Amino acid sequence: MKRTIQLVMDESEELTALKTLTRVFCSAVHHAFNHLVEGTNPKELIKRINSKFYLNKRYAEDAVLQAQSMISSQKALVPLRIEEVQSKISKTEEKLEAYQTGKKRPKKAPLALCLAGLEARLTKLRKKKKNFLNIKKMGRFQRSSSEGEKILWLD
Repeated sequence: MKRTIQLVMDESEELTALKTLTRVFCSAVHHAFNHLVEGTNPKELIKRINSKFYLNKRYAEDAVLQAQSMISSQKALVPLRIEEVQSKISKTEEKLEAYQTGKKRPKKAPLALCLAGLEARLTKLRKKKKNFLNIKKMGRFQRSSSEGEKILWLD
């Protein structure tokens, strides 16, 4: 059983040690994510993290477990994200058609600028949809960068 406790630290040495441990653990999770995506065996990965990051076995196991849970949750979200992007595409196409046919007029920007912006948005959304469909088809993700949401994009 794991417990979470709240700490109050006055000494800067202890706080620095805690920050260092947190930074190393986050790096270990990032490392574990990248190697799990590549297909590395989790047991081998625990040993590698243990020696590379100088973490004890519990922290190494927790890093691998956290990376595995991130991968499984991202896989579960792919169909939802495809659906969201598809709805955005259809709304953008409707807006574009309304502006092109004259049913709707832009309030502040010129019509040409508005149409160009909607076309750019449509192109970007279609690229996103294509990337998500590739992820769904392949069943795996690309290695992560340190840019958060961008772990899903396959450029």
